[in-house]
Amino acid sequence: MNSFINNIEYYLPEHTIDCHELDKTKPHWHVRNSLPKTGVRYLHHSAKDETTLQMAHKAASKVLSGLSAEELPDTLIVCTQTPDQLLPHVSACLQHELGLPASTKCFDVSLGCSGYCYGLSIAYGYMAAGISERVLFVTVDNYSKTIDPENKTSFLIFSDGAAATIIDKPKAAPSFLFGTDGSRSESIRCLNSGISVVTGKESDAPIAKPDMQMDGFKVFQFTVKTIPNEIRKLAEQAGAGMDGIDLFVFHQASNKVLESLANKLDIPEDKMIMDLYEVGNTTSSTIPIALKRAEAKGKLKRGDTIMLFGFGIGLSWSGAVLKY
Repeated sequence: MNSFINNIEYYLPEHTIDCHELDKTKPHWHVRNSLPKTGVRYLHHSAKDETTLQMAHKAASKVLSGLSAEELPDTLIVCTQTPDQLLPHVSACLQHELGLPASTKCFDVSLGCSGYCYGLSIAYGYMAAGISERVLFVTVDNYSKTIDPENKTSFLIFSDGAAATIIDKPKAAPSFLFGTDGSRSESIRCLNSGISVVTGKESDAPIAKPDMQMDGFKVFQFTVKTIPNEIRKLAEQAGAGMDGIDLFVFHQASNKVLESLANKLDIPEDKMIMDLYEVGNTTSSTIPIALKRAEAKGKLKRGDTIMLFGFGIGLSWSGAVLKY
C-alpha cells in the first residue's frame, strides 16, 4: 500500500521547563490548578541562539536519513509563522542546509495551528497535478522568542518544535475541508512583527520586541462553537461518518479544548489522542508529533482511517480524512 504520510520525524529543544517548578517563582499563577486545563507539564524552549531554521533542519535531517538520491523529495514546503527573517524564505535556506538539489521546488506557508492539513492538501494537489513526485513538508515555530514570560495564558501552553513529514501520492484521495473567520483574527496576534514595526515610524524610533497575544476565552469560544460542526461535516464528506473514523488526531491546543470537542462529538476516549503533558502546544507541529508518538505507542496502525483537524490563528481551520 502506498501511504500518503510515508514517515514523520520531529525535534523538540532539549531545554525543558517543568510547569510545577513555576509555582516557586510565580505562586500567583497557581500553575498546579491550571494543569488539568492546559494538560501541559513540560514546555520545550529553544536555546537563546537557536533559530527556526536550525530546528527545521534537525527534524528534516532525521526524516531524510537513509534515503538514497533517487528517494529524495522533489518539493520542500515549510509552514511557519516565526521565520528568522522576512527574507529569504525558510525553505530556500533549508534546501541549501539539507543539500537538496537545485531543482527542488521550495516555498513557505504562513499558517499556525491549522497549517498541517493545509500543507498536506498542497502536497497532494502538486502530486495529483503531476508537478511533484514526493514532498517534504516541515512545520516549525519558535514561539518562545515572542512570548512575554509574564504572559500566563500563552507561556503555560506553547512549546517550540519542528516536525518533518515525507508525503507520497496515495492510491485513494484524502478528503479535505477548510475555513476561515478573519473577523476574529485579532484573537491571536503577534504585535511589533513584520513591516508594521517600521511603518509610519521615524527612522530613529526604537523597535519594540515582538509580543504574542492570545485572547484565550475568545479562541476557546470559537473552537467549541464552530469546530464540532466542521468536524461532522468533514466526516460525512469523506463518506466515513464519525463511526467510521478509527482515530481522531486534532490540534493539541489544550486538554480543556480537546475534552470539550470529545464531549460535544461523543468521541470515545480510545479514539481520541490527547498528548500535551510532555510536549506542549507546538502549533502546526502538534498533529504530526501526535501521530508519530501515537504510532510508537501502538495507538495508530497502518491502514487506519484517521481524521486530522487543526484550528487556531486566523481564525482558521483545516481537516483531512485519510488512510494511514
